[in-house]
Amino acid sequence: MPAAQISIRPVTSKADRKAFIDLPFRLYADDPNWVPPLRSEVAGLLDKTSNPWFEHGEAQLFIAEQSGRITGRISAHIDRIALTQPAEQGFGPWTGFFGFYEAEDEASGTALLRAAEDWLRDKGMTRMLGPISFAMWDETGLLVETDGRPATAMMAYNNTGYAAWIEAAGLAGIQDLYTYNLPIADGFTDLSNRVVAMGEKAGRIVVRNVSKARFDEEAALIMSILNDAWSDNWGFVPFTDAEIDYAGKKLKPIVFEDLIRIAEIDGEPVAFMMTIPDLNEKLIGFGGKLF
Repeated sequence: MPAAQISIRPVTSKADRKAFIDLPFRLYADDPNWVPPLRSEVAGLLDKTSNPWFEHGEAQLFIAEQSGRITGRISAHIDRIALTQPAEQGFGPWTGFFGFYEAEDEASGTALLRAAEDWLRDKGMTRMLGPISFAMWDETGLLVETDGRPATAMMAYNNTGYAAWIEAAGLAGIQDLYTYNLPIADGFTDLSNRVVAMGEKAGRIVVRNVSKARFDEEAALIMSILNDAWSDNWGFVPFTDAEIDYAGKKLKPIVFEDLIRIAEIDGEPVAFMMTIPDLNEKLIGFGGKLF
């Protein structure tokens, strides 16, 4: 019996959007290392009225369907700020993106990639990068190798077979993204400790905690340092003021004052370090809902 035809269609209804969000929960239901995202967080990311990325971005969501069954999903999107970035930094003119890539089988996955390509081509794009969902500051990259542990917060997790499907569709790897696990129970190296000690002896350098009482101001300060420090990095797209405010509101409930440090030289903030709890360690048992 011939395989049923795969239909690719844009997400246009609440039911479609729900199916788009729900698909990974079925695909990874038996995967002990998959951490279900909060459905409300994913819905907020896709919502044009709440996610400030849409102030400079345009997206189309697609789902794959076969015999009445949803078998895949993808986004095709354009970031107008990314289009203005230097091409040598990875993005630049005529570069579009795909993201939120999930598929039950290779045929569905390939058809979705073609749909994203067609949409971007119709918008005048000549190059497609991904998975980026929607921005570099969101979930980025394709998991190609794992050590068998659950993904940490903010890191991508997917079927490692996707890499072969994507390459077979004609796309090629362009950058490698690594997650590092650093045991700190035994402290830091002598060199690290000496560098810290030297900094503490220099009267011009002050390292302070953030103040949660004025967190909006502190968050804006941190993001401005980040925009400057990352400006020459591959894939850099600066935070807008609206995105800085949005990120601050999302971070505030999970930050601890003594785990975010700001370094000042002669009273001028020049660097920061942020440590956040790995919420995935808790979310893995929540099934995508807090309550």
